[in-house]
Amino acid sequence: DSIIGTHSCLSKQYKKKGIVRVIDVMIKNVSINTQDNVLWNSVEKLYRINKDLVRLSDVPAIDIDPNEF
Repeated sequence: DSIIGTHSCLSKQYKKKGIVRVIDVMIKNVSINTQDNVLWNSVEKLYRINKDLVRLSDVPAIDIDPNEF
């Protein structure tokens, strides 16, 4: 009787672990997607900033009027 009792406990624990594992995998997948989005957004922002900096630095030094400052 005790063997059957422990066995049923084990199967319950296993089911619980399986469910937890599935949820964990789902959470990991979601977090990977959000991380990708965050990374992509930051890369995009950096790229935009770099483009703006390049555009600003493209202005030749002669074109800058000392009176502008």
